[in-house]
Amino acid sequence: MMSLVTIALISSILLSVFPHTPAAYGPLNYACCVKYTRTPLPFKLIKGFIEQSSLEVCRIDAIIFFTKNNKKVCASVEDQWVRAALARLRSKIDKLTDKRPQHLTTVPTTSSP
Repeated sequence: MMSLVTIALISSILLSVFPHTPAAYGPLNYACCVKYTRTPLPFKLIKGFIEQSSLEVCRIDAIIFFTKNNKKVCASVEDQWVRAALARLRSKIDKLTDKRPQHLTTVPTTSSP
């Protein structure tokens, strides 16, 4: 019984000595938006976006726009310019998906002799 307590004590000391590293939890290459830009981003600079949810890792809901200069711009969906940019991007996506070639498959009919 004493050896079990000793092992637990040594283990807890060792765990507290070693720092907790992000590598233990996987790579942390996701940077959260912590504030919004209020300056409208010209639509011609936007090449894409992702949505950040406060229900996941980050503290605030945000739209992260990716620019042609590989910059990230954090914005609030509450802003009119953000909603307008998202509508234009979705419209572009809809147009692209409408232009996909349609593949028709026909089944040959067999005639009875």
